[in-house]
Amino acid sequence: MRPLILAFAALFLLNVSVFAHEYWFECDNFFLKVHEHTNLGLFVGEALKKDEERPYQASKTDSFQMFSNGEIFDMRPLAEDDKTPVLKFASDHSGTFLVSMERNWSYIKLDAAKFEDYLREDGMEYVIAERKRLNESAKEGRERYSRYIKTLIQVSDSRTGSAKTRVNSRLEIVPLENPYSKKAGDDVKLQVFFSGSPLADRAVFADNRDGDKYSTQKFTTDKDGRFTLKLTNKGVWLVRLVVMQRCTKNCGDADWESFWGALSFGVK
Repeated sequence: MRPLILAFAALFLLNVSVFAHEYWFECDNFFLKVHEHTNLGLFVGEALKKDEERPYQASKTDSFQMFSNGEIFDMRPLAEDDKTPVLKFASDHSGTFLVSMERNWSYIKLDAAKFEDYLREDGMEYVIAERKRLNESAKEGRERYSRYIKTLIQVSDSRTGSAKTRVNSRLEIVPLENPYSKKAGDDVKLQVFFSGSPLADRAVFADNRDGDKYSTQKFTTDKDGRFTLKLTNKGVWLVRLVVMQRCTKNCGDADWESFWGALSFGVK
C-alpha cells in the first residue's frame, strides 16, 4: 500500500510541476492607505488559481527590489529565508510602488508529448516548429528556466511614475500607462522587452480573478512589442508570457532555456 501511495504522490507532484507552473506576486490588498500593512505573497498555480504559496528563497533570488519615486531599494535584507510571505509591506507616503524579483535557473525534463503540450499551452509553437526542423519532436524536453516577477501596489491617491519603470530584466512586461489610473472597463497599454529590445510577435496572456470568477485573454505583441489589454473586470490581474530559445552556453543538462515574465496588479 505504501509504494502505491508514494507513486500517487509522485504523479500528483509531476502534474503540479507541469500544469501549475506560473509564479506571481499577490497582496492581501493592492490598494492601501498610508501606514497600512499588507502581506506580499509569491504564489504558484495556473491562471491565478493558487496551488500553494512559496517561501522566499535566498539561494534562488538574484534580485529583489522596490522602486518608488525614482529610488531603488534592495529588499533582500528584509526577506527571511524559507519564510512566507516574501514581504510585509507598508509605506509612510502615497504613491505607486513597483516590486521586482529575479529568480535564477531551475531545470526540468519532460517527455516529448508533455513538453509539446506545455509549449502549445503557453503560445510557443515556434519551439515546436524548431524541434521538428531539428528532428527532435520525439525527444524529451530538457529545459532550464528563470523567472522575472513584478507587481504594482498603490498607496493612497498619488499615481506616480514607478509603474512605468524599466528594471532591465532579461524579460520584462512594462505598463505604458499606470494601471492604477484605470478602472474596470478601461484599456491599458503595455510593452514587452527581451534582452533590452522590444519583443515582437509573441503570445502574451492576461488572467483575471474577480471573486470566484476567472477569465483569460490572449494577445500577440506588435512589431514594437506592444499590446492593449482591456480591463474587463475588477479584481486581481496577472499579465504573463514565456519566451524560449535554444540553449547554447553553460547549459548543463538543458537543450532549451526559457524566461518567464509576470506582472500583477489590482483593479477597482
